[in-house]
Amino acid sequence: MTLDLNVLNHLGINLYSNIPAVLSEIVANSYDADATEVHISFDRQTGKVVIKDNGTGMNRDEVNGRFLAVGYRKRDQEGGAVTARGRAVMGRKGIGKLSLFSIARVVEVETAKDGEKNALVMRLEDVEKAMSASGGTGDYRPEVKSPDAIDFAHGTCITLTNLKKTLNNTSGALRKRLARRFSILGAENNFHLFIDGVEVTVADRDYFHKIEYLWTFGSAEEGEKIAKQCSGLKRHEHLSGDTEHGVVSGWIGTAGNSKDLKEVGGENLNQITLMTRGKLAHEDLLEELRETSVYRSYIIGELSANFLDTDNQPDIATSSRQRIIEDDPRYAATITWMQERVLPVIRKRWKQLRNEDGTKAATEEPLVAEWFESLGPDTKRKAERLFGKINQVVVNSEPERKNLLAHMILAFEAMRYKDNLDALEQVGVSDLNAVSKVFTDVDELESILYHKIVTQRLKVIEKLHGHMNADDLEKVLQKHLFDNMWLLDPSWERASEPKMEERIDVAFKEINDSLPDEVKARRMDIRYRKVAGAHVIVELKRYSVRVSGIELIEQITRYRDALEAYLEQSGIKEPVEVVCVVGADLKDWNTATNKGRSIGMLREQNTRVVKYDELLNNAESSYKEYLVGRQDVGRMRAILDSLAEDADAAADADES
Repeated sequence: MTLDLNVLNHLGINLYSNIPAVLSEIVANSYDADATEVHISFDRQTGKVVIKDNGTGMNRDEVNGRFLAVGYRKRDQEGGAVTARGRAVMGRKGIGKLSLFSIARVVEVETAKDGEKNALVMRLEDVEKAMSASGGTGDYRPEVKSPDAIDFAHGTCITLTNLKKTLNNTSGALRKRLARRFSILGAENNFHLFIDGVEVTVADRDYFHKIEYLWTFGSAEEGEKIAKQCSGLKRHEHLSGDTEHGVVSGWIGTAGNSKDLKEVGGENLNQITLMTRGKLAHEDLLEELRETSVYRSYIIGELSANFLDTDNQPDIATSSRQRIIEDDPRYAATITWMQERVLPVIRKRWKQLRNEDGTKAATEEPLVAEWFESLGPDTKRKAERLFGKINQVVVNSEPERKNLLAHMILAFEAMRYKDNLDALEQVGVSDLNAVSKVFTDVDELESILYHKIVTQRLKVIEKLHGHMNADDLEKVLQKHLFDNMWLLDPSWERASEPKMEERIDVAFKEINDSLPDEVKARRMDIRYRKVAGAHVIVELKRYSVRVSGIELIEQITRYRDALEAYLEQSGIKEPVEVVCVVGADLKDWNTATNKGRSIGMLREQNTRVVKYDELLNNAESSYKEYLVGRQDVGRMRAILDSLAEDADAAADADES
């Protein structure tokens, strides 16, 4: 072996940082040697690793001319790009054997081919001494061993001892990591890898069950095979893998939960690996992509692009074979294909699918489904987007998810009542938990809803105040009063029964038509309305007209009789109330005693009198007091909550 000591340092001792990466190089060499089986075994007590294959093996000349020749380029030799089994050769640089020294100080090689057996031992300490003794560059001759212990007819066995790295990885962990570095394992490629006697399979990658949505490329048949391995798959779509320089095959998936891609031990699965010729070529393409959307943390994938490693074009793999030289046009075209034609499609579909699944999950709750169906089309779409965001939040349990859903529905309703749903839509997924903590009490929602109602009512009152002269007031009240019964009583809301109101109005019209002209001239209108739990007759007198209590009773009695008769025929037993709206005091309210007697007489008939000005002033005063009060309460609640949080934080600090 002739090499510079600096070459040994840069391309051997310091080339790899972990055992799986080194083992991958040895496994790749076995594949290139047409092995059908590779067995890796660990002796953790003595610190020994044995890698044995049943490949073609090497004779003495091949040991010297290929294995010990640093930089040997097998593909450049006649027929070297394809093995006897027709395999496309993985190796290219001829420096993989140096990686052995990055994890072991002693490397023993045993090999057999066509009846010839050879064995040798390389010691890192001896290599370094040989290089130093000759001024940094020189030959190193390994120690030749007796081949008598070789018990196989063909193949190679490499034993690593005096390890630099502790063998603290379990067989399961190593199986997982090696399975993720190769796509040619299994019967389909007649290449089987075993670790401590257990075969490494595609299932050992241990991530297919995490995939919720899957996009495949290249062969549709291969895409279906991948989809069948994803036990939790909800949606599979096939996309074109055509690029400027060749076809990309493989898959990109998204996990149901981003935390599923963070494994015990800190290994990150949130990446897209790139394979060439069945072996890992680039550990994470996501690092190269300008992708900052939320869905990025859910992505996992494995793509294969063999056009990045063709025999008649320059080698674009870095020395460690864990990455690709980034300025190569083939690689740049692959990145452009992902950025412009793949990720935008996946990003859009992922949001749609998460919204659909989030809505489906949320509406499995009957009451949530009922609420959702009550929304209008545009509001429903916004609710779907909220469900989609909730579906992206990482939660630790189902109760936690339901709590978040409940609080966010409260937030949604609160913002809807404030006509500010757009603001809620701007809240990012990472902020949902914080926002949900603000909306934890339905009383708060009720307060917000009532605040909106009050605000709307004050606008009506303000409009009426603009028409406070006598003539305007009559016209405005006639137009608005019957649609805003709360002006007469804040507790009165419309309980609309159109058919009943239509029939009663017809009956009232018949009574009106029978009245003398002078009586008609004194009134403005008389109407019937059904409110919550009561039936109301409203008599509007002109602003300038003055009548007595007795006259009012005479006028409204026939209307009351007609209404009560209709209710009795309909089997309805609910009270009838009468409200008379006048411009001034009644004629018989000339003294306090007479006024009291008149009001009492009207009350016996379940009738009350309200003046125009009094009606508006009372309504405005009632609702303004509420608004001012709620504003103060809200401000105080915020202050108290803030102080409570500060107190809790201080208590925690004291305890720590």
